[in-house]
Amino acid sequence: MNNIDKIKHTKWLIFAVTSMANLVVSFSINSLNLALPTLTKEFGVSQNNISWLALVYSLIPCCTLLIFGRTAELYGYKKQFKIGFLFFGAVCILAPLLSVNLGLLIFFRCLQGIGYSIMISITQAIVSRTFNSKERGRALGINSVFISIGLAAGPTIGGFLLTHFSWHSIFYFNVPFCILGFISTHLFMPEDIKETSKNKSMDWLGASLFSISIGTFSIALNFSIKWGFKSTYFLACIVLSIITLYTFIIRERHTNSPLMYLYFFKNKTFSMANIICMLSYLVQQLITYLVPFYLIDILLLPSDQSGLIMLASPIMMMFTSPIGGSLSDKHGARLPSGIGLIFLCLSCLFISSLKDSSSYFMVILTLIAMGVGNGLSVSSINTAILNSAPSKHAGIASGILATMRNLGQPLGVTCSSIILASRQLFYSKTSNLDKKTVYLLAQRDTYHFGIFILIMALIFVFLLPNSIIYNKKTPTN
Repeated sequence: MNNIDKIKHTKWLIFAVTSMANLVVSFSINSLNLALPTLTKEFGVSQNNISWLALVYSLIPCCTLLIFGRTAELYGYKKQFKIGFLFFGAVCILAPLLSVNLGLLIFFRCLQGIGYSIMISITQAIVSRTFNSKERGRALGINSVFISIGLAAGPTIGGFLLTHFSWHSIFYFNVPFCILGFISTHLFMPEDIKETSKNKSMDWLGASLFSISIGTFSIALNFSIKWGFKSTYFLACIVLSIITLYTFIIRERHTNSPLMYLYFFKNKTFSMANIICMLSYLVQQLITYLVPFYLIDILLLPSDQSGLIMLASPIMMMFTSPIGGSLSDKHGARLPSGIGLIFLCLSCLFISSLKDSSSYFMVILTLIAMGVGNGLSVSSINTAILNSAPSKHAGIASGILATMRNLGQPLGVTCSSIILASRQLFYSKTSNLDKKTVYLLAQRDTYHFGIFILIMALIFVFLLPNSIIYNKKTPTN
């Protein structure tokens, strides 16, 4: 093997390690959900209490992704990735062994969320730093597929493990992958250049302010339906989020070693691509959240068949994500992301017209369109974000990108829940329709809202600069 082949071989080994991290942490998002009824009975708790197991795993990363993006720049990507695999694996061993009550299990789930952040905050930064501009989009596209595979595999494999073993096995399943990931990182990932400037330090005050702002906003979103938008709790969280965000921005402007370099957002591509990222994930999660209810409650399909139908989207994304990345390498982000968002619009349009007599084929066709849209748009927008930030701050850019994704997903669930509930109430009061018809009309309106959001995202897409590499200069803070 000559030197060129060795370099290529090493690059794709590094890529495989980052993909393994994506797979492990995304598998853990949905795999435990099927065990929640079992855990409710085992610990003798209410459904509201057990829901914290799902909530904290998404809440903790929202607060910490940007922080760990910065720590990688300060102390090294390889070192942090090794710690991430070890930490996540250790939590997966200890959680089932020591969780004698729900409180302890929630604590370990929080630790699992920290392990999520340690790795996911920098996976795309590592890929971006490893591959040059001609290969980066394709590599980021393939890398993002493993998140979808993990999300899709979670309920399937989790259900199998729960049926034939116990909920403990859902945690243990991750351990061999974490060990393999640590060994592979140690052997194949090169030592990287850490930040060595005289201002090398972690802005812990800024990190605390950012975490409080994002955390309170996420809590307000997750509990908005339960509390109500006029409740004291909801308004207090929103006010606290705004105040701490404003204080964070003031802090970042006046510190020599900021957590987030605000000048990133002066770059038109970086700012708009992050907005597009959040909006697209909002609609993706809106569709993902609503489709199972349609399959189970309207078409009366069992859960296992519904799960198999839902696989149509991630499977199609596996094929289209590399295409989206490659198109982004050659033509810039505008073309593939625009086409991808149009496919998502078509997906919303198709599914908004489905009836209680619609065929499975139409549902699968809708999910295929969604998979095509996700594959083309996600990979190209991710490439745009990472290309538009200075390479030495790829960790922060990757952390911001992941934060936008983690904010968009709960926004999608919250918006869909609110619109669906309010429109069901409206139609049930103004007509004598049966429950299924009322639900389908409310579902239609919810998907129309999704189309409106995607049109907004498309406007931002067409305002993107039509270039391949967006930023090569590092402006001063």
